[in-house]
Amino acid sequence: MRWNTVSVYSDAMSTYHETLSAFLSEGSMGERELAAAIGRTQVTINRYRNGNRFPDARTARLIDDATGGKVPFPIWQAEFLSRSGLAA
Repeated sequence: MRWNTVSVYSDAMSTYHETLSAFLSEGSMGERELAAAIGRTQVTINRYRNGNRFPDARTARLIDDATGGKVPFPIWQAEFLSRSGLAA
């Protein structure tokens, strides 16, 4: 059975920064490459990766696109709703 990378990340990771970190640890794209792809700095990506910052919706969508859906926007959205108290 071949695993779908998107579902492995989203099923195994509970937070956005854990999902991003798992993707970056995979090695197909580094922090600098992701930063260049979305117009942010490597330092900013590192802060997202370590959970020191939480991206805005626009940035999360850019990350989703740049990673080919491996760091999916719905994970960001679920965490955003939970953090804001809007999730039931």
